[in-house]
Amino acid sequence: MRVIKGEYEHVENEVLHIGNGEKKFFTTKKIAILVLAALLFGLATPFTGFLTKPAPPSPPSSDEPLCPIPSKIPIKESEKVQFVLNDKKFQEGVIARFSKALQIDTIVYDKTTNYTKMANFHEYLEKTYPNVYEAAEVNKVNEYGLVFYFEGSNKDLKPIMLAAHMDTVPIGNPDDWSEDPLSGSFDGTYFHARGAFDCKNLLIGLMEATELLIQDGKTSFERGVILAFGFDEEKSGWDGAYHIGQFLVDKFGPNSIESIVDEGPVMFSEIMGDYYSLIINGEKGYADIKVEITTPGGHSSIPRDHTSIGMLSKLLSDYEEDQYKPVLVPENPMMGFFQCVGEHGRLPPNIADAARKIGFDDGSKEIIIDYFGKSPLIKYNFQTSQAIDIINGGDKSNALPRSVSAVVNHRISYGNDFDDIWAKFTKHGKVAAERYNVGLSVNGREILPASDDGNIVISFYSDGLSPAKKSPDNDDFWFEFTGIIKSFYEDEVFPDKMLKGDKKFIVTPGIMSGNTDTRHYWDLTDRIFRVQPGSIDMFSSNVHGQDERVDLHTHLESISFYYNYISHFANL
Repeated sequence: MRVIKGEYEHVENEVLHIGNGEKKFFTTKKIAILVLAALLFGLATPFTGFLTKPAPPSPPSSDEPLCPIPSKIPIKESEKVQFVLNDKKFQEGVIARFSKALQIDTIVYDKTTNYTKMANFHEYLEKTYPNVYEAAEVNKVNEYGLVFYFEGSNKDLKPIMLAAHMDTVPIGNPDDWSEDPLSGSFDGTYFHARGAFDCKNLLIGLMEATELLIQDGKTSFERGVILAFGFDEEKSGWDGAYHIGQFLVDKFGPNSIESIVDEGPVMFSEIMGDYYSLIINGEKGYADIKVEITTPGGHSSIPRDHTSIGMLSKLLSDYEEDQYKPVLVPENPMMGFFQCVGEHGRLPPNIADAARKIGFDDGSKEIIIDYFGKSPLIKYNFQTSQAIDIINGGDKSNALPRSVSAVVNHRISYGNDFDDIWAKFTKHGKVAAERYNVGLSVNGREILPASDDGNIVISFYSDGLSPAKKSPDNDDFWFEFTGIIKSFYEDEVFPDKMLKGDKKFIVTPGIMSGNTDTRHYWDLTDRIFRVQPGSIDMFSSNVHGQDERVDLHTHLESISFYYNYISHFANL
């Protein structure tokens, strides 16, 4: 077993403080997953930096599908898939092992720097899945990140990578839970515990699938396989996945991975009159912006007309009222989603027609923006969001506040960039600065000089993140991956459902407004997908809330799907 330290900034005494300690990406990934579900139930100018402006689109020919239905890819391991899904004796062991994994505390907080508790989870994994540890090259990256590498015999084949994370969000008030949030109890249908769905179900499912493959003697990988598990995804992965990404680039080189599949929405949802598999191939960008106003102090009995708190409140109120305009550009995976729903789904006829034309008709694009933009849950798939999340100021009830500040969180849509954010803050900051006769600095640039009455400084609160490059949704890998998903659910998991009525199984691209650990893996591959096996109603899983749970069937789907997925792509 290799322990990777040194260049990955390991700190002794088991306390990690990696990179810039001010980085605070407070992820809303799980809310984003629920938004995706809400989007489906309610039926989303090119990004500058790494994308070039495409040529104007033209209408496709009448016989060219906008959203090709993937052809089924035969399930190579059908017999084992059925064994996992139906063998009660095997499932007894699965239930016991998963329950114990849920009982291990792997909670992280926004300010966590000591991750020693993760060692308990490591110990459990090694004890429970000994064949994985024996067969794989095991690397501990930055002490608590885990990378399992199964070397392939054909060096011309890039390895596939499957990701998950060990950590969970905090429990909150235990009294709000129906039972002990670390009980890992199983009631015959659901497992109950923090992390049950997010995302120990996925991580343990990967370990179960790999252990079972090895037990079955299927260890002759032609293509390499990587399992990568971070330990601080819930606080944006800067101590875990960031270093895993750097380690893998050093080990294999840039663009050295065939594909990465990480957590995301479940692969099978019965919604909007059909069955859907939403394959997330893009993520919005991220920016936390700090607004700070400093004014002279004084006694509250002789106040100025406007204190720094009053100034800040007015600036923020004006900024909040001025929402970013929705925009749909070709780089946004929601373009593909709308085309798929327009071509195969059950939208009103005029909306379906507009959705089909969205790629080449601006009028249709406006119809779609107007129709879907009425929902606050849906519109942020194609509109930059803004949320005033932190505010600080004031020292004493009879003393004028001097320095006050606020943090505004943004999720940057495709079609917007940081320049749009700075331009909007400059506009509202300048109005405030001139109104109150104070200075203004935006992103390190002085707009107006500081005055005796004070100064406004607007800057990054944490490093920003551009929207992720969209992964291809029309190449050979996409159709092979989605063809497996289609066969898995239509032929193996729910064949009876497919024989009843006229419901279709629609596979579409999609977007997340939150971010996963994959933000740290962009250098490894252009094919990054955020989706996981399962068929649970995602609203009932209570992700990040009290009484989080996942059903046994979804867990078994994770095991059986990845058993076949690894066997298929590793060319066993």
